[in-house]
Amino acid sequence: MYYIKDAKVTRLTEVDGVVCAEIAVSPGAVDDPELLVYVSRSAENGSEEQYKIIRMIRSDARMETDWFNNDLHQAYGVITEEQFGDEGWPEPAVQREQFKQLLLGYLGITESLSEKFTSHSASHKM
Repeated sequence: MYYIKDAKVTRLTEVDGVVCAEIAVSPGAVDDPELLVYVSRSAENGSEEQYKIIRMIRSDARMETDWFNNDLHQAYGVITEEQFGDEGWPEPAVQREQFKQLLLGYLGITESLSEKFTSHSASHKM
């Protein structure tokens, strides 16, 4: 299980033509990587907005190895659904869904997402 120490919505961007919010996530465990999580608005369920993780990128960037062009170290890498979480039980797809719920439940994330997407929608309707 990936524990969240801190999470903050940083900006809106496009990923494969889909408007997404970028969320910077700091890990709560020492060996876990920092993450950039790209979330899109998937639908509204009554009065509650639903969100979908479009892409997750792990950041293993370290000042001691990545301050120059280091071809031997890949500082950023996309995490596919099959690669997410610990091996074994529960399945990676379940762990990813649990992570999404934990992330959306983190202090202020849902409100910040709603605000970003609402302001983006309002600016594109004019």
